Amino acid sequence: MHVESPGLATDLAMLELQGSIIRDHGDHLVIRTPDNPTFWWGNFLLLERAVPAPEIPRWIQRFEQEFPGATHQTFGFTDSQGDYSGWREHGFDVESDVALTMTKVPSWRPLDEGEISIRHFAERRDWQQAAELGASDVPIGELEARLVFEERRAAAQKALVDDGRGAWFGAFVGERLVAKLGIVRLGTRARYQDVVTHHGYRRRGIAARLVRVAGEWALTDPDVRELVIVAADGGPAIGLYGRLGFQESGRYTGVERATAQNS
Repeated sequence: MHVESPGLATDLAMLELQGSIIRDHGDHLVIRTPDNPTFWWGNFLLLERAVPAPEIPRWIQRFEQEFPGATHQTFGFTDSQGDYSGWREHGFDVESDVALTMTKVPSWRPLDEGEISIRHFAERRDWQQAAELGASDVPIGELEARLVFEERRAAAQKALVDDGRGAWFGAFVGERLVAKLGIVRLGTRARYQDVVTHHGYRRRGIAARLVRVAGEWALTDPDVRELVIVAADGGPAIGLYGRLGFQESGRYTGVERATAQNS
């Protein structure tokens, strides 16, 4: 199955680098992440386009065959066109992601607060703080499970850094991590990852500065000719990335729901 979108193509490349297994079944891909089975978008089916409503139960059954016992069901589609109302009727949330790209270092403005320093992740504590920051917005009843997921993801990200393929950057107040992101070189593209800012430090220009620093790092490799970042359609990040110089290059859709075991 051919995937054209730079956002989706780099999604899949990132997953493979972090140990996911991708199998092509002609009309769909099965993506599996054995080391992180609770990672919804590391364990899913990818289809080329929206399917007619009567076919949805068949695809749900296909998912259950591939992921028996999973507490989620997730399906991706390579475009954002089509009718997804049938998925909503089956209890799925439907979201579209926007891939944005640029070929030069992003612009930026000075940080509003001098107390913040930007640096590479350098210590084990940085990665633990990254996991904690990723789980900082979840309800208390979900915190333990989310933290396990974030720690597994941080371990996979650290492996990319140790291998020289990626870099993770943090914004720190003293030794406390308040924002983070990563970027990974994937041949001629570099893909941003894991952009998170603590709720108490948003709207201060921190994410913009991190995007700039990571882009500078990625483009020191002469093979990298395009930076790729992805944001939820309609979300606040799209405006930020547009102001930094990114332009939309494609959209794709995903549907997801928790299953009865997890409700």
